[in-house]
Amino acid sequence: MRYDARVISSRFLVSLAIEFGPVVAFFAASVAYDFFVGVALLMIATVGSVAVSRLRDGRVPLFSLIMSLLVVASGAVTLLTADPFWVVIEYSVSNALFGLAMIVGYVRGTPVLKALFGTMFALTERGWNILTLRWGIFFILTVIASEAVWRLWSYDEWVYFRFVSALVMCVFGFSQFFLARRERLPEASPWGLRQ
Repeated sequence: MRYDARVISSRFLVSLAIEFGPVVAFFAASVAYDFFVGVALLMIATVGSVAVSRLRDGRVPLFSLIMSLLVVASGAVTLLTADPFWVVIEYSVSNALFGLAMIVGYVRGTPVLKALFGTMFALTERGWNILTLRWGIFFILTVIASEAVWRLWSYDEWVYFRFVSALVMCVFGFSQFFLARRERLPEASPWGLRQ
């Protein structure tokens, strides 16, 4: 089934807003006001993103729901204790878990990303394995960088790191379309998407 390009691009823009809107809200409010206002806005924007996802798709993917619950819980603890540590460590822990899950999946030959995105992309097994390993390494490197920034500098610098890491993730994600193009199945679009 083929889709109208305008529908695909508008869905894509909404998907970007759902994925990165909370981080942008957190960054803007933290820079304009302070870290704790940023955390409050992060929580509100995260709940809003889940609601928009539910309205748009009729469901919320389990992965997104778990991540959203972790963000809201760590944000609540941060605000209650007035300690930025909880939001910062949640980011490191969740990225570490994703990275490890993907690397273990790669080693076992059961690519995690295929289970998560197999309905969106039509790739060869080799493609899924490479993609899973790349994302696993990416998430582990993100953890190392996150931990280094807040431990060596401050939570304020970490706010900037968090925003930049979201941009880097976006660029890295887009770059993986070249792998999807090379490793697509015959029935897929030129960029590996299911049609």
